[in-house]
Amino acid sequence: MKRLETVPGLEGSALISSDGFMLASSLPPEMSEDRVAAMGAAMVSVAERVNRELSRGKFEMTIISGEDGYTLATDIGLEAILVVLASKNSKLGLIFYEVKRAAEDLTRILSERP
Repeated sequence: MKRLETVPGLEGSALISSDGFMLASSLPPEMSEDRVAAMGAAMVSVAERVNRELSRGKFEMTIISGEDGYTLATDIGLEAILVVLASKNSKLGLIFYEVKRAAEDLTRILSERP
């Protein structure tokens, strides 16, 4: 997750459990870890249901766009979710690329744990 801190426009990231508990984070000090964890788990739960109901295949990533920025969430397997906060002027292609790379790294690291 440290690599994500160097991505231009990325404001924070969090690794959470699929049931909404914080595992690790690099968030702005004013942001509640508990709130990010709960909202991230809810985002993925709803997105998975939408994909299933609309026959869109296996869930990969969801993005919410607001006037002040983006919230992205991706299920990295092993009951873990990566949540990323990005500014409105960030380059989404770069953010998607870095999130995918970070998710692959985190999946590998988590699968190696006993």
